[in-house]
Amino acid sequence: MPDLWLKGWDSLLPRDGKKANQHKLVRIVRCQKRVLKRARCPLRGSKYANHLYTDHQHVVLLALRQHFRESYWDSCEVLEVCTSPLEELGLSRVPHWTTLQKFSKRAEARRLERLLLVYLEEVRLRTLHLAVDSTGFSSTSASTYYVRSLEFRDKDRRLRRGIQLRRYVKQTMAVETRKQLIVAVKFRRGPSSDLLDFIRVLEKVRPANV
Repeated sequence: MPDLWLKGWDSLLPRDGKKANQHKLVRIVRCQKRVLKRARCPLRGSKYANHLYTDHQHVVLLALRQHFRESYWDSCEVLEVCTSPLEELGLSRVPHWTTLQKFSKRAEARRLERLLLVYLEEVRLRTLHLAVDSTGFSSTSASTYYVRSLEFRDKDRRLRRGIQLRRYVKQTMAVETRKQLIVAVKFRRGPSSDLLDFIRVLEKVRPANV
């Protein structure tokens, strides 16, 4: 989920000539910091967290990773030579790539959904042009060859039990088509009908007061 809710942030960046001289990565950092402050996200999710990095810094670094379209390891290598974004974040060094990976896994969906609504408030659209669609992802990381081998071995047993549906993770999301901004996301275990999550996804947009 974290990679998806970060998509569309570039539409919030300033386009005027006054800030054209600023580095693009610096503008991304400042935009993310402004959204995090407006969403009132705490600096740390737990009182037992260490004081090396804040959750705000983690979120901004994940946004930069999304911008680079690289893996955790490669994005941290790129940030090592990008001094301007690090100075804007108040960092003297880049966290280890496993730090960002672990934060991405433990991030709460409720806070991420709040960030989506704040992004929507930033664009200040009176009318939303929303498109809702669903897609599926594999629920395991097993190789295709391994799965096919097991299916071939259990073919006779599966035929005796009848046809079994293959389970996967189904994602339904609403996108503002003009800004290409994801505004709401819903996950469930598939296969299932798209109508089950259509209304639930649209209801998540209501707290934005648009």
